[in-house]
Amino acid sequence: MKKNIIIQNFLDPLIYKISKKHSIYEKLKFKKYLFTRKKQHISEFDPIIIGGCPRSGTTLAHALIGTHPDLASPSQEYNVIMWIDNDKILKDVFDFKTDEIKNLKNTYKDHILLAENILKLYIKKEGKKQISLKHPFHILLIDELFHFFPNMRFINVIRDGRDAVCSLRTHPKRKIVEGKIIQLDTKNSFKWCIRRWVVSIKQSNKWKNHKNYFEIRYEDLVNKPKQTMAEVFKFLNLKKISKEKLDAFYKSQRDTKHLQNIEVGKPIYKKAIGRWEKDMSIKEKDLFKKMAGNLLIQLGYEKSDKW
Repeated sequence: MKKNIIIQNFLDPLIYKISKKHSIYEKLKFKKYLFTRKKQHISEFDPIIIGGCPRSGTTLAHALIGTHPDLASPSQEYNVIMWIDNDKILKDVFDFKTDEIKNLKNTYKDHILLAENILKLYIKKEGKKQISLKHPFHILLIDELFHFFPNMRFINVIRDGRDAVCSLRTHPKRKIVEGKIIQLDTKNSFKWCIRRWVVSIKQSNKWKNHKNYFEIRYEDLVNKPKQTMAEVFKFLNLKKISKEKLDAFYKSQRDTKHLQNIEVGKPIYKKAIGRWEKDMSIKEKDLFKKMAGNLLIQLGYEKSDKW
């Protein structure tokens, strides 16, 4: 916790300032990680990648997309090119055996080629045709993902920034220790949360017109899930599924051993929309307007700063 506070109060503002407001600590950390890996392979594989600012609905989107019978869709979030070195994650997410992981790493030395074949093996084991993977920080690596996986379909989940930052400042609320859920008292810097939302939105701007990029709003997922998911499945070239199957998405998501976002194990609810109205102080509203007000208007969540 102390390390996180130091990052939020010192390193993150410094990096944010010198990088002309287009980067944060996590992004640079990911860039460093990729820089140290051997990666010459450009994959023809076409995974479905879900990303967006944390607390924007990426887990809900992933759960709904994962209802499709043609998709292998692990319930745990997985960063497609950041977590392939972690044997524990490979075991937990994909249920790989130690020998399988060892053979994969010995066979594929190129970082991207290894990532590709991990996903292909999982699809084969699941007996599916395609795979969808969710991790919020995919949005920070969208440039690299489109470079190394040019055929991927990227789904960016966007939420009203005011609601997102109100949720983000107390996230994570829990962690899992030895299979047990432990409640936390997280208090993130409000300014830091706003920067996270701004950076996540700006990262995607250059890809808005790309044929393999698709945006969905959290509010649409909640208010009109059937219509929104019909558009998503059309983008993914997948057949629509029944309303009954879509409505029952949460019944297959009750994985309390691993699932951080426990709420996704319940039916869709609307109470989180507009939470900022009661959660934000006047001072916090003014800060958000100063740092991200124009972006909120640009996205159509407001027509002016008179809110």
